[in-house]
Amino acid sequence: MLGLIVMAAMALALAVGFFCSNEAAGYGPNVHYFADKGFFFDESSTVSGKGEVSIKGSFHDRAVDSKGWMKGYGSINLESLRNMTKVGREVDFIQKADLVFTGGQLKNSKSTRMPLFEKGIGASVSERFNLSHVDKSESNIIRSANRFNNTMHYDTALAFEGLWNIKNMRGWSINMNKSEQIYSGSFQTQKKIEFDDSASK
Repeated sequence: MLGLIVMAAMALALAVGFFCSNEAAGYGPNVHYFADKGFFFDESSTVSGKGEVSIKGSFHDRAVDSKGWMKGYGSINLESLRNMTKVGREVDFIQKADLVFTGGQLKNSKSTRMPLFEKGIGASVSERFNLSHVDKSESNIIRSANRFNNTMHYDTALAFEGLWNIKNMRGWSINMNKSEQIYSGSFQTQKKIEFDDSASK
């Protein structure tokens, strides 16, 4: 019984720290507004334990859209950091996570989008996995000034057993650029993705 209570508390902490639902225009304990129509949001979390995990949430702004879920059962160690600074139309969004999971099964689906990229064509990076083991380090940085000055840097390194699928897209239709990789088995991999439209003014 005590184990279930501890895991319920841990699942709640994970939900708050990793995929916390937050509307950028809303108020919250981690949102601080500036006098010149801007705000700063910051959140970090550390969780360690064993049991059931169920997390989902989203973060939305005119320049950034991030959403996802993760669920499973096993032993998990997670450290996460996320912050966003917005002044006028300029946005800096940083998301980092270190995840170690063993002894069960863990599934996820998540995506990060830049809606303003290339004057509204848009760009995105999405990931899905179904894993029995993973040791993963990831960082995602988005900077947006306007409809023709946007960058995204996505960097991940992981060792895993199971299924891992990562995809990046420029644009939202099938005629735009797309890259997808799917791995099923036992792998070690590194992946870097960069979008930059600042040269297309």
